[in-house]
Amino acid sequence: MKIRWGRAFAGALAAEIAQIAAAFVWVAIYSYLINPGQPLAAYEAHAQASGPWVSVLAGAPIFYAASRWIAKSLPTALALFAIFFVIDGALLVSMTESWTGAPVVLIGLSYLTKLGACALGGRHG
Repeated sequence: MKIRWGRAFAGALAAEIAQIAAAFVWVAIYSYLINPGQPLAAYEAHAQASGPWVSVLAGAPIFYAASRWIAKSLPTALALFAIFFVIDGALLVSMTESWTGAPVVLIGLSYLTKLGACALGGRHG
């Protein structure tokens, strides 16, 4: 099968936007419902700490859906993941000030779950 690059780019973009939206939604829930009344710095710190977890937990369904309904084939879904990996990796490296062991493990877990979700979604597409 051939790779449909337009679908792969569209899926990668949609998944990246959905990931960012999921992170914003989580911090909003945290700041308004779970721990309201804190200074802005507390919410910024929480966003930094929870971001990798949100990526792992929300990433699998987001990438499954993008691969199944946008990519619609395994080769295109894997191309979607590769495009996302390059873009997200570049953003991650440019925005990360210091690397510690735990976030690196979570980042690796996040990419692995997304790759698995893309493969599964591509097969089901």
